Amino acid sequence: MEGQDVCPNCGLSVNAGNLPSYLQPKTVLDSRYIVGKLIKSNGESATYIGYDNTESHKVTIKEYMPDVLCQRAKGSTELIVDQNYVVKYKNYMSEFAELNKSLARLRTMSHIVAPTDMFTANNTVYAVFPNVEGITLRQYLQDNAGELTWDQVKKLFPPLLTTLACIHNAGILHRGICLDNIIVTDRNELMLTGFAIPEIRTANTDLAPELYDGFSAPEQYSASEWEGTWTDVYAVAAVMYRLLTGCMPPEPMSRIGNDSLMEPNKINPHVPANVSKVITQAMRLSCEQRIQTITDFVTKLFEQPSYMTQLPRGATQTIPIQDTNKDRRSTSGSKKKKKKKGNGGNIAMIIGAVFLVAIVVAAFLALISMLLPDNSSGTETTTASTYSTTAAPVTTAATTEATEATDATTVSSEEAETTTATSGTLFVMPNLVGKKYTSVADSETWKGRLEFEVIYDYSDEYERGIIYDQDIPGGTDLYPVTTVKLYVSQGLAVVEIPDYMNDDGTRMTKEEYVALLDELNIKYECRDLETPLVLSGYVMDVYCAQTGEGVGGEINVKDGNTLYVDISVFSPLADAAG
Repeated sequence: MEGQDVCPNCGLSVNAGNLPSYLQPKTVLDSRYIVGKLIKSNGESATYIGYDNTESHKVTIKEYMPDVLCQRAKGSTELIVDQNYVVKYKNYMSEFAELNKSLARLRTMSHIVAPTDMFTANNTVYAVFPNVEGITLRQYLQDNAGELTWDQVKKLFPPLLTTLACIHNAGILHRGICLDNIIVTDRNELMLTGFAIPEIRTANTDLAPELYDGFSAPEQYSASEWEGTWTDVYAVAAVMYRLLTGCMPPEPMSRIGNDSLMEPNKINPHVPANVSKVITQAMRLSCEQRIQTITDFVTKLFEQPSYMTQLPRGATQTIPIQDTNKDRRSTSGSKKKKKKKGNGGNIAMIIGAVFLVAIVVAAFLALISMLLPDNSSGTETTTASTYSTTAAPVTTAATTEATEATDATTVSSEEAETTTATSGTLFVMPNLVGKKYTSVADSETWKGRLEFEVIYDYSDEYERGIIYDQDIPGGTDLYPVTTVKLYVSQGLAVVEIPDYMNDDGTRMTKEEYVALLDELNIKYECRDLETPLVLSGYVMDVYCAQTGEGVGGEINVKDGNTLYVDISVFSPLADAAG
């Protein structure tokens, strides 16, 4: 505001220095939003505090800005893209836009921060988010002596986990769940923020990675590994590990070869044994051995230990009630007959059976009460109680869970384990476009999950060997084993005929030039040319019959144009003969 030293909306001092690479404070976007101070930036985007002049409230503005592919001239608002990266810049910008469009469709869910507006300007895309009043989970943890109890965690997390499962069902992975990307609101509710495109949350891509030590899953440290719902499961479990133990989980790459991860209840004995076991299982280094979905994670996390868990593998989980009708019939004929000595035992057995039934019912009610968070506002209609161990990640009827709990008493423990093992097989098809096919094909993470059918064709946008399309879009829900068609680029359809002269003025040998042609996928035919001037084996001239072009001209590789290459054959008499 004019006449004030500090902006009341973003807290920026008028004397504060501004980085020229980013939008300057007071910049107006879309004739509506005023840009304030820069909050953060990463390899994908820059985030600013902003003000909505139309609605008269604060907002957060995210600007697509991959700083390794573009830059902003001082005093300008427009981004300038490096000519060598135009295709990549546009591809990632399309991913950024699609991600935020998908999130915008989920904005009615009260536990994520989703865009309310999107627009293009300055050669980029902007997404506008509501400004959420609250603090990060990291700050909340600091305000609570650096550690939370399980009772606190189980009240805070169920609505967020339900929301995350719904997000996964929509084909969206977060890949950046950590203490800084979870907000604790003024109503003591959790909200998930910080969504980003996959390339920024994976090492060894074209963008500078943003990984979170201790929270990012091990597969995120390699572009050739397969990410899925289990990636977010690892992060959520790591967050709970930090909350319950007060200790940062070890960075996953340091665990390879010598896993130093301690179970939570070995650090904090107040953590329930079952909870500790599930969190440890959700943080396994191997994707295949890890809990696969948030649904399964919640189901296992909130299971109530009971007498049935003590039964041996394969035993029938039924309440052992014996038939007492025979005894009743034998005694009903004569009330005056003296009671048999064994009747007291039968009565005790019946009482014991009833008592066990009461225990099961009480345990079930306790489970329901735990899964239903306190929510007096009534804004969140979907809670963790909607999770079940069926193949569908989320169910919407609480009665389904009650029915399954009742049916479980007549199913053997071995069958129950099989049911749990087969649930959660749903996974999300990754987006493989832009990745090297050889890296994808050689990765161990695909085995047992996907099979590839490869189709090679020419592309004017992607280099040779790069996947440029797939018949199953990224984000599609799948069940293994699924066959997916991958379209792999054979290179450009039309290429420039390369020069056969080296920078120092010498000619290339036949082997050197042929290797260059193979790299460009150019079909060629070598012809001998006798000459007294050049030793044998050097390129003398090149010519494409179809286009009439030589060095520097174009040749259509896709149409199978042939480049004739004249190779020197030293002959001292060639000149005299001529």
